Amino acid sequence: MAHLPRYEIICDDAFFHVTWQCHNGDWLLKHEWAKKAYYDLLLKYKDKYGVEIYAYNLMDNHPHLTGHLNGKENFSDFFRVVNSRFAKIVNCQLKRRGQVVMDRFKSPRIESDEHMLKVMAYVDLNQHRVKKVLHPRNNEWSSYRYYAYGEDDPLLTPSPSYLALGETPLARQVEYRAIVQALLEHRREINISHTYFIGDPEWVISKHRELCEKLGRRVGEARCLHPLTLSG
Repeated sequence: MAHLPRYEIICDDAFFHVTWQCHNGDWLLKHEWAKKAYYDLLLKYKDKYGVEIYAYNLMDNHPHLTGHLNGKENFSDFFRVVNSRFAKIVNCQLKRRGQVVMDRFKSPRIESDEHMLKVMAYVDLNQHRVKKVLHPRNNEWSSYRYYAYGEDDPLLTPSPSYLALGETPLARQVEYRAIVQALLEHRREINISHTYFIGDPEWVISKHRELCEKLGRRVGEARCLHPLTLSG
């Protein structure tokens, strides 16, 4: 996804998916201490900057995070603080200098919480998708076990769409496991990191048109922005 002004994509009171790559493709998140450090920083600053984390998966050279933001300025400040402090920890631990986080993070906008469940399931499946684990339940650094089995995870705020899955915690867990299992069996290859908007087809197309107009591009060029729809 090209680097476009984030404020043209994200907005106040929005749902998001965030990812970034380690500099030069280095595997700086592969260490357990690095994953714990990043997790702890997210936990430490999320409330201060009004960011709710619905789901996460800490890969070996990039994280996936999805949730809800109150204000887009605080949202940017949150990741600036978290990523800069993480870089200092990594450089100190590995006795290195230079960038840790490559360029700006990517932050496609999600239409509504209705679409959040599919994005959350996608996030939880990333370690399985790259064959790091046989099943998402084997991954200690994702939100899957919180949603599927009710394991405690202080970083997470359950999304409203997850809470609507059932009247009891057990009912919701069963439903979430079924959602993830359906994706496992379907094996559809998607990548929500290379798009600007995630939602119903009509909404995605309209947002791409608005973005093209703001950037002075022809509306027809919206198709090159690789919209991802998660309907059905």
